[in-house]
Amino acid sequence: MNIFLNNLVTLNQIILQNAREQFPDISEKHLRYRAVQAVQADDLAAKVCTEVVSGETRYEIATSTDGTSWKMMLNFTLSRQVPQIPYVVLSYSTFGNPEEMIFDKVLKAGTDNTYEAELELNELAQRDALLRALSDFDAQTTLVIAITTDHSIINTITDPKVFYFAQNYYPYIYQGILPPPARLQLTLLPLVYHNVAYNYYQDYVLKSYLYYLPDTFEVGIGTDLKPMLSFSFSAPENATGLDQVTVSLDYFLLPKVNQDRIANARDQFLQKQSDGKLVPFANADTLALQLELPAGKTEEKNALINLQSGIADSFTLPVSQFVTIWDALFSKSQQSLLLKGEVEVQFTGFNPDKLPMKIALDDKYKDKPLDFITQSAPVDISNTLTFKSDPKAYSSSGPRPIARMLVNISNQTFELNEASPDHQVTVKVPVIDLILHPDKKTVYKYDLQIRYVDGSKTDLNNQTSTFEIIYVP
Repeated sequence: MNIFLNNLVTLNQIILQNAREQFPDISEKHLRYRAVQAVQADDLAAKVCTEVVSGETRYEIATSTDGTSWKMMLNFTLSRQVPQIPYVVLSYSTFGNPEEMIFDKVLKAGTDNTYEAELELNELAQRDALLRALSDFDAQTTLVIAITTDHSIINTITDPKVFYFAQNYYPYIYQGILPPPARLQLTLLPLVYHNVAYNYYQDYVLKSYLYYLPDTFEVGIGTDLKPMLSFSFSAPENATGLDQVTVSLDYFLLPKVNQDRIANARDQFLQKQSDGKLVPFANADTLALQLELPAGKTEEKNALINLQSGIADSFTLPVSQFVTIWDALFSKSQQSLLLKGEVEVQFTGFNPDKLPMKIALDDKYKDKPLDFITQSAPVDISNTLTFKSDPKAYSSSGPRPIARMLVNISNQTFELNEASPDHQVTVKVPVIDLILHPDKKTVYKYDLQIRYVDGSKTDLNNQTSTFEIIYVP
């Protein structure tokens, strides 16, 4: 699984921050429980609880159904005790109209400030409204914790501040409200910007809505301010050569939008539709990623694609292509196609739109490949070394005959003597060293102890050799 999907809570923060920057036209709607002045964060703060399931950090949010009704359950914590059970309100917008869903049950869970909340829905329209509120950034959904007092209502918006979860990244949230197939009725409306025609799609029913696509997809920046790109290496146990090693690249791309283009399109659309509004697409009937790899253009069939959230993908290649891939991350050549591609966006009845994407890094990272290597365990290959000693060294007729020699290498100790003057030993060599320093010779370090017939001994520690046949002493 893509490494950036291991912590869906952190990923959600990155997606929301990018959405605020790329889709700024979406404005917040004020509702009954949100119209009052919010308390300060240091006075009262709320946060959805998280849990780890099969190594994946998730929000404690779930949905269920019995076939005729639906439920949404979640757990949250408050930063301090409150004198009464709070109200929990899901606040969202449906095509510009403010809406609210008030949770039916809120119970204290345990002895701390943790609560369980349950929302019950009995109508299909309510289920569909909840589905859209959670899965569309345009809904600007928030989870509000409200507390009534003698004089007013105080509230706080729960972290995450925007309650938006892309369906293909957070499938566990939607298990009880599985969505019907998307089926917008659209008409194509090309608009020209800087002498280039861009495709926009007008909603046939809600004619004031004009949907647009992002311009491109680029490597996201994580909460640690590092690009969301990670290499890892793997090899079968007891591999003996680099030809048995593979390298995997995990990456996460975020959608990017030219705000000037959208502003220009809005101006043109308003001339045709006085109440017009531009809305970003989240999904399409078909989404496919084509990526240029060393073997040619390849469809990344396991890529998770959402037009508002981004792309999570990974691919695996022979380790011999690592340097080629690493260099391609910094290539500025227009002729170089490696790690570039396109997202094919298909709406039924229309030709596909092709959105460019690329996997690239800033030049400041060019000499820092170790910053992008993530290994859960060391990856090694096995080399066989042969230690040889001269049989004459054990002869009693020599000037100082040797009784035996002890060799210690890689936490392995063995003896050389007159009966066994040679010995083979297998040592592990880190793959990363071989890959990052292909011209550097592997240095084998060992300790040698010589024991003489007269009972004396000599210790020769920290001996080194770059050969796989080593003569001692």
